[in-house]
Amino acid sequence: MDNNMLSDTAPLVKGLGLVVGEIVVGVNGMFLFSRFGLNVPEAVTAGVLLGAAVGYGVAAASLWIRHMQHTPARAMPNIGVKARA
Repeated sequence: MDNNMLSDTAPLVKGLGLVVGEIVVGVNGMFLFSRFGLNVPEAVTAGVLLGAAVGYGVAAASLWIRHMQHTPARAMPNIGVKARA
């Protein structure tokens, strides 16, 4: 994969992760967080915030892993002394 294409699509992937996290955890927020004494709007808000953070984190981590897989190994600098001709 081209490195330029990866950098162009990174914001889109992170945004998609954010939205998916908001939808999945936000919709289930009232079931997940109501047991902590929160009413429905507070539970959904907590779910949306947590889902957005988790979705963004997962997307950013997957992009970082993909970048590390496609980046060539860093060459060690040549620290030896070259002989002059």
